[in-house]
Amino acid sequence: MSLLEFKNLSVNFTTFSGTVKAVDNVSFNIEKGETVAIVGESGSGKSQTMLAALGLLAENGKAEGSVKFAGRELINLEISELNKIRGNKISMVFQDPMTSLNPFIRISEQMIEVLTLHKGMSNAEAKKEAIRMLDAVHLPDAKQVINRFPHELSGGMRQRVMIAIALSCKPEILIADEPTTALDVTVQAQMLDLFKGLTKDFGTSLILITHDLGVVAGIADRMLVMYAGRIVEQGNVEQIFYTPRHPYSFGLLHSTPHVDNPKLRLDPIRGLPPSLENLPSGCAFHPRCDFKLERCLKEAPKLVHTADGRANACFYKGELKREGREK
Repeated sequence: MSLLEFKNLSVNFTTFSGTVKAVDNVSFNIEKGETVAIVGESGSGKSQTMLAALGLLAENGKAEGSVKFAGRELINLEISELNKIRGNKISMVFQDPMTSLNPFIRISEQMIEVLTLHKGMSNAEAKKEAIRMLDAVHLPDAKQVINRFPHELSGGMRQRVMIAIALSCKPEILIADEPTTALDVTVQAQMLDLFKGLTKDFGTSLILITHDLGVVAGIADRMLVMYAGRIVEQGNVEQIFYTPRHPYSFGLLHSTPHVDNPKLRLDPIRGLPPSLENLPSGCAFHPRCDFKLERCLKEAPKLVHTADGRANACFYKGELKREGREK
């Protein structure tokens, strides 16, 4: 049994103009101790998939299907029961630590609250453990930092505080939503090294939500590529980086700078992601695809799993190749 199992999960939002399907029939598993990256452009459904699992959708959102943690169904679980899992067994580091941390409350109070609520610690015990966790995420001068307000910390320091809070209850799964956004390159590298070390030290499974393939390369075991609410390709990192089978995965890779081969020019995907309120017929990616077939305009391909552990939702079976990439 997998640690976290998604089966036919869909997320719909009711709006003034109708129903928007943000996640469309998504199925995948997360195993104990592995790092899985969910990749795609903004609006592809990455974050909503995880928010649905934790019961954190906006009021106009509704999840259908199944998400099981250690065999227990999470969808439509009573809030009182879900609160025993959120922050305790499954923790999430949100994209913007400045809006995730309460600006009016000291770091100490925010960290102590988590530990007293989920672990039943006294305030003194919780503060001692909070300082230990800040040390664990390599935050310098933790005894001083814990008494500060969020606005007194840099972006990288706030992100480390959020990770410390998320890990303080020793969760089995850590979800990191765009954890390196708005951080400079040096701090990004530090954060990725931190994630690698912490998942190893604590034995935590990591789900990394990102649009940055550079983040994925050195940390993830497996990748899920999402487009317009659906998984279009999945496989291990080496498989997708070196032999992508879906034109969208191929396009993402060619939109990324290659430090090891500066002669390769950027070749971005043309056009923009579709509006979820008005998806094109057939394959949602076909208006931007250089490899589309006549069939793609009318029929949406299903995600097909193969013997090598990969899955792909595309009718095109030829070689994915573009000429003239060299400067």
